[in-house]
Amino acid sequence: MKNRKIYFICPSVSVPFGGIKQIYKYVNILNSHGYNASVLLKKKKKRDNVWYQLTKISYHYELIKNIENNISSKNHKSGFYEKLKLLFHRFSAHPIEKDALFVFPEIYGNSFYKAIPNHQYIILNQNCYYTFQGYGYDYSEENPYLNKNCIGTIVASENAQKYFEVVFPSHNLYRTRLGIDTGVFSFKDKKKKKIAFMPRKLSEDSLQVINILKARKRMNDWEFFPIDNMNEQEVAQHLKESAFFLSFNHREGFGLPPVEAMACGCFVIGYSGQGGKEYFKEEFSCLIEEGNIIDFVEKIENHALEYTTNPNLFFEKGRIASQFVLDNYSLEHETKDWINIWMKIIS
Repeated sequence: MKNRKIYFICPSVSVPFGGIKQIYKYVNILNSHGYNASVLLKKKKKRDNVWYQLTKISYHYELIKNIENNISSKNHKSGFYEKLKLLFHRFSAHPIEKDALFVFPEIYGNSFYKAIPNHQYIILNQNCYYTFQGYGYDYSEENPYLNKNCIGTIVASENAQKYFEVVFPSHNLYRTRLGIDTGVFSFKDKKKKKIAFMPRKLSEDSLQVINILKARKRMNDWEFFPIDNMNEQEVAQHLKESAFFLSFNHREGFGLPPVEAMACGCFVIGYSGQGGKEYFKEEFSCLIEEGNIIDFVEKIENHALEYTTNPNLFFEKGRIASQFVLDNYSLEHETKDWINIWMKIIS
């Protein structure tokens, strides 16, 4: 049964990030354990990124196009140019096996499965709060989770597991832990007065928090560092230097950045995004109610003052946080969970 082809439908981007990067990782885990998995993209492009070089990739323009068309409720008509493109790409398309099993991210909405009416599929739901994306208020029992060809959903947090146990209680549900590469994101106790954050996460909140702190001028000796457009090694380097990391998680299925920061020994302050509740522990982090900007600002200032008087306290908190990540979110745990899930699915 391991020979059964598994296609992971995936958005095509030049550099994998977030949930897309996880898809590539999952394909590599399966292949390294004897499964026959592949990322399925729309068409070939020049890709020099290491993720593409190390991952098995297949291409099928027509199938992905049909999936995209099913996401939209519009009536799509193929013009002459589009028909030529379809004809051209058919020559290079990977032939889809009759018993192929598909894996879809949750972002594809409520009708993607209509493009593969004769195939079974799994839904990889990395953010349960996107589950009803693309729906209207006229809910129908005809949806991808209840379709006869759906053989289960995989989630990555306790919060997402509880979500599905309420929404689809009879559905086949599998939960995996996410894994942090501690060879990259590892503990360092020599910190600077540096506060890292990711500006693409809830920028309307991060702009307020950072600018209020600067306007109040009580933290002029601290550096506020935006982590953006960097590879993993660069991100890890800055996290290892940072005493604090600000979490602007927003309705996340899990939320990896705060965990990566904890692995590097940062004291994390901010929002859990719901999915992060399982790792926001009071002994090494500070949880803020989402949207409470003033409390966010005051907590940062208070902890910064405490850090100035007793930096060793935060080094120890960072050490505990890093060990917590190592104990609970290692690559070994992730691989073990992932393979156990697929043994059940395939069998």
